[in-house]
Amino acid sequence: MGIIDLYSFRARIALVLVLTLVVATGVLFALNQWAERTVVNKVEDQRAEFAKAINVAQRSLTSNEYVRTFLEQEKMRDGNASYVKRILVTSDSGTILDSSNQDDIDKHFSVLGYGTFEQAIDLNLNVMSQKNLPYKTYTFPIETQPSSNASNSPSNQYTYIIIIFSDDLSEQLRWTSFGRLLGTGGVLVVSLVVSLFLIFGFIKPLGELINAARRVAEGDFEINLTIRRQDELGQLIKVFNEMVKGLRERRELELRLHRAEQSAIVGRLAAGIAHEIKNPLNYISLTIDYLRSKFAPTDESAKEKFVDKMDGIKDEIKRLDRLIRNFLSYGRPLNLNPKPINLRELIGGILTLTTEQAEQQSIKMFLDESTSLPIIEADIERLKSCFSNLILNAQQAMPDGGELKIKFHPFAEGVDVIVEDTGIGIEPENLEKIFEPYFSTKETGTGLGLALVKRIIEGHGGRLQVESVLTHGTTFRVWLPLRPTEAINGVNAYGSNKLESSPAI
Repeated sequence: MGIIDLYSFRARIALVLVLTLVVATGVLFALNQWAERTVVNKVEDQRAEFAKAINVAQRSLTSNEYVRTFLEQEKMRDGNASYVKRILVTSDSGTILDSSNQDDIDKHFSVLGYGTFEQAIDLNLNVMSQKNLPYKTYTFPIETQPSSNASNSPSNQYTYIIIIFSDDLSEQLRWTSFGRLLGTGGVLVVSLVVSLFLIFGFIKPLGELINAARRVAEGDFEINLTIRRQDELGQLIKVFNEMVKGLRERRELELRLHRAEQSAIVGRLAAGIAHEIKNPLNYISLTIDYLRSKFAPTDESAKEKFVDKMDGIKDEIKRLDRLIRNFLSYGRPLNLNPKPINLRELIGGILTLTTEQAEQQSIKMFLDESTSLPIIEADIERLKSCFSNLILNAQQAMPDGGELKIKFHPFAEGVDVIVEDTGIGIEPENLEKIFEPYFSTKETGTGLGLALVKRIIEGHGGRLQVESVLTHGTTFRVWLPLRPTEAINGVNAYGSNKLESSPAI
């Protein structure tokens, strides 16, 4: 378990539940404390009012004053009684002898709307609570002696003090229960909203993932979802991207395999055709020599034109023969004939042969003459073919003129030869393809030139790398060891065609 687990969906849900429990507990505790204080205060107030009401009733019985007189005195001293609705003094027959409301005197108790008199006095504890009514009736029997002097004294043996008390406590308890319910409901609603927010936030990216999976099923392997989460869904999106990447690479591998199979078929067919063409070309070349020697016109002007035509045909035959030999030699094992070589002299000779073409295209050529170079061992003809190809390609990339620079960087293990031009450059997507057989951007190209160059360089144990900026030029770096070494599986040991520094740097 790591810190990352705190971002998981399960952790968030658990956090919401824990917070809901803590907040709900806190709210209920606060409501209970408030309700308890409220009920205690109300009970204290009611008890004080009740004691006051009993005191007023008793004082009225022992004097000639009415209840309302003492009640007015209490009001002036302590304020209005908020819980006592009636203070009654009745005879044992239910006739009201005295009351806090003067209009009640001489009426029967039952007409007041608080039940019958018999219900009011028939209590073991002298207390009656009527359910579903907003009041309580408290009755106290007082044994009295008849008195003819007091006009408000009963003539019976018992007098009843009846106090009608407002049942505000029950109402308060109901409101307290409602408050608890409201508080708990509010906490649950908030937690529900937060949970729904988390759930919808978790479900929304699932729609994007489903749409992406549908696109992949339709064959679109270029899709890549952005990972904005660190929970389980983020991990799922990461795995999905890795899966799509694997499918994309597999499709590219299948396409390359398919192209390789097609190239192999075409290559075998073309090799057979090239082999068969060599003999007719030889016969045509010999026939041209025979025609030029036997049938040349005697007129000098006509003879010159005739010879030019024959030479043109011979040149084309030589070009075809050279293409065929390159084509056939690509599929054969390299048989190197290493000899000591001065690279500067070899490349300088090639530049000399291409000087006329460079001048026609306004190309300035520079050869590094100052750097001291070691003598290396290599196949002269093979390297001459390689650097001729690179120099001619550079000139063709500068149809409107430019600069061609040849630089040398010697190292303990070998020499770096850098061929740099200021031509049109190579498209970025073609950089990895230019060394593939039969790939060419030229209408008349065979696509074997650079492939053969790379094969020869690697056959010497060297490597060929390229870097190009479109419209700014291309740089080829050829690293050659001091003497040929065996290439690893016939490929660049560094696994890349991009321009890099030599390991000896």
